[in-house]
Amino acid sequence: MKPLIVFYDGYCAFCNFWVRNLCRWDTKDRLRFAPLESPKAKEMVVATGFDLSKLDSVLIWDQQKSPLAESAVVFEVVLALGGFWRLLLIFKAIPEPLLNWIYRGIAKRRYNWFGKLGQCPLPDSKFKHKFL
Repeated sequence: MKPLIVFYDGYCAFCNFWVRNLCRWDTKDRLRFAPLESPKAKEMVVATGFDLSKLDSVLIWDQQKSPLAESAVVFEVVLALGGFWRLLLIFKAIPEPLLNWIYRGIAKRRYNWFGKLGQCPLPDSKFKHKFL
């Protein structure tokens, strides 16, 4: 099975916080990461026709189907992590439009709340293989 690629805002401090933690928590080595500004993201756009300009979100792509966005990303990551993380799947009982509304609200305010980095930081050397 191909790894899941998580495309994230490389300049967002909040996004980078989560990426660093996901690297540690991904004991099954199922996740790979690439900034939305990267050549890999451009490759995904060509392969899928996905329009990044209409979205302010983290994406996840299984390299076979169309990428997923917003709350769907969270649930795909939880499934990839497995173990006790699967308990978070209980939130799937909440209607998706409400989850996406909450997600968009956080995404819209993330720079104000958590800050914006001057450049996309380099990954920890032990997780370098996870970055595309």
